[in-house]
Amino acid sequence: MGIEKEMAWEILQHISDQYSIRILRATLHRALDAITLSNQLGIPIAVCYRRIRDLERLGLLKKEGRRLTNKGKWVNLYKANLKNAEVKMIDGKIVIKLTFRWDREEEIEIE
Repeated sequence: MGIEKEMAWEILQHISDQYSIRILRATLHRALDAITLSNQLGIPIAVCYRRIRDLERLGLLKKEGRRLTNKGKWVNLYKANLKNAEVKMIDGKIVIKLTFRWDREEEIEIE
């Protein structure tokens, strides 16, 4: 899976967004559902669902199964696909280096 250059600005925006970072950090080692993330991180539920959708579309978060709630409803579990992100400027160009689970790396130049 290669990240498209058109997504670079959006990725940069999400790796510097307080809610996105908190979601990625909380799901780095364990899969969690949106309601749990919202409650534990103090993120409004609508914002949480939006960030999850965006992070998943960008490949930074991945659906890792489902679980049944106490009320008998199935909810999706999400886990961070991104382990590390590094932003650097090289000769006037911004470069984002992303390290994903299983140590796959990708560099994207922002134009």
